[in-house]
Amino acid sequence: MKITTKEPNTDRLHRFTFENLPIRGQWVRLTQTVAAANAVRSYPTEINHLLSQMFAAAALFADNLKFEGAVALQSRGQGKLIRTLAECREQKFLRGIAHLSEDKPAPKQADNLCAWFENGQLALSLVPPEGSQQAPYQGFVPLEQPTLALNLETYLKNSEQISSRLFLANTDESVTGLIIQRLPSKDGATEINAAADEEAWHTIVTLAETISDTELVTLEPSELLIRLFAEFPCRIHPPRELGYKCTCSRDKSDRTLRMLAPAEIKSLLDELGSIDVDCEFCGTRYSYDAVDVDQLHRTHANAPDNGPVQ
Repeated sequence: MKITTKEPNTDRLHRFTFENLPIRGQWVRLTQTVAAANAVRSYPTEINHLLSQMFAAAALFADNLKFEGAVALQSRGQGKLIRTLAECREQKFLRGIAHLSEDKPAPKQADNLCAWFENGQLALSLVPPEGSQQAPYQGFVPLEQPTLALNLETYLKNSEQISSRLFLANTDESVTGLIIQRLPSKDGATEINAAADEEAWHTIVTLAETISDTELVTLEPSELLIRLFAEFPCRIHPPRELGYKCTCSRDKSDRTLRMLAPAEIKSLLDELGSIDVDCEFCGTRYSYDAVDVDQLHRTHANAPDNGPVQ
């Protein structure tokens, strides 16, 4: 099943800046991405919300990159939630998935992130584009707080030395994220100016913390910022459009099939008549009959190995 939509794109991200203050922010809302991720797999409400929040966080982090690689949030755990992945590529393309254990029950504290992971790990990875001289980066996010937003805030403060306030909220159909971050004061700023910047930061954080989940998921960014920060003029930048887009292809499917032993492929063809390779991210099915397999082996018999399938 190939995910397609004819509806106008509604997924977007806005940057905003506070005039004459070293404070920046971003707002993101994803609707079609949430629908696309759930079109392939049906998740419990809590996991649907978590995965969509991971999409929003990945998009927010990717928007600050100086290169068009990928940002990935991924987890592994020993609880009901075995692993998750949410990825934003080229600052606009999203994909993701969650795997749950069939043997373990959902945690009693269903609204507690840590209960789902159960001694798990959450990692933030930055992957430069192919051919870049920049090295990949991976940092581990401590899982000590009940929500994704709080854990990511702690990570940004301790690992990136960026004071941040992150808000994530869901409806069953969408997720909205808001982040504000304190940047260094201007070079040459006096102690008085730096103190004024810090006071403004604390005031803005206090105002931001008055937002309700209902306001966050329903208000447009311009209305939201006016309601929260009326005394601090903001400039809202043009939107960046986002969307769910998988990286699967026929070529990658071919490479996956070539990893099987010839005897195993023959056995499958004898039993089923054809072989189907399904993408777990978007549900696209690549089918092979005996003619396809023979052509595949002929075409790629002497082809170089391009590494693992991504």
